[in-house]
Amino acid sequence: MIDHLTRTSGRKRVLMRTKLLDAAMSLLVKRGGPRPVIDDVIREAKVSRGTFYNHFNSLDEVMAAIGEEISNQMTAEILPLYSALVEPWQRVSVGFRLFLLRALLDQTWAAYVTRVDAWPHNALVARYRALDLQNGKASGQFHYGRIDAVSDFLRGASAHCIQTIMEGVDHPNSYMDASVRMTLIGLGCTAELCEKGVTFSLDCLQAWASGTGGISKPKWIDKIDTEDGRVFMSYQPTRKPNAV
Repeated sequence: MIDHLTRTSGRKRVLMRTKLLDAAMSLLVKRGGPRPVIDDVIREAKVSRGTFYNHFNSLDEVMAAIGEEISNQMTAEILPLYSALVEPWQRVSVGFRLFLLRALLDQTWAAYVTRVDAWPHNALVARYRALDLQNGKASGQFHYGRIDAVSDFLRGASAHCIQTIMEGVDHPNSYMDASVRMTLIGLGCTAELCEKGVTFSLDCLQAWASGTGGISKPKWIDKIDTEDGRVFMSYQPTRKPNAV
C-alpha cells in the first residue's frame, strides 16, 4: 500500500513538473520576445504559485530544465547517425548542419533553441562536442587554443545560425554550406578539409533522410518530404572557385 502511494505521488509530481515546463515552453514560443515571468507560467498552467514553488525555486531553474531537456532530446534522436561517424571533422560538420536542418523543418523547436537558456554547458550535446574537439585536436584535424573558448564560440554560432534559418534566409541550403565551412575554419581545419566537411555533411544527411543505410531517424526528419525538404534533397553544395 505504501509503495503504491509512493509511486502514485511520484507520477503526480512528474506530471505536474511536466505541465509547468510545457506551460513555460508554450509561452516562450508564443511570445518570441522577453521571457515570461512566474505569474505568466502559473496562469498558463492554471496552477497556484505555491504549486510552482513545490517544483521549482525560480524561473531560471525552469529555463535551465527546459533547455537541458530539449537539447538532450535532440542529441538522443540524432545519436544513431552521430555514433556511426568516426572522424571528429565528420561529427562536427554533420552535427552542425543537423541543427540547422532541424530549424528549417521545425519552427517551434527553432523558436526555443534560439534562446541562450537552450544551450546549457552540462547538456549531452556539450559533452559530445567537447570530446570531438579534444579528439580532433589530438588527431591534428583541429587547431585551436582554449577548448572552453572554442566551445562557447560554437554554442553562439549554432544559436545565431538557427535564428537566421528560423527568421528566413534566401537559399537556406547555401547558408548551411557557408555555416559548416565557417565552423570548420574556426576550428583551424585546412581549406581542403573544410570543403570536404561541407560536401560530406550534405551527402550524409541526404542518405539519412532517404533511409539509406538503415539508420533510425526521428519523426521531425519526415518533414523532409515537404517543399523545403525537396529543396534540401535536390540541392547540390555550393563550392568556392578554389575548392579542392
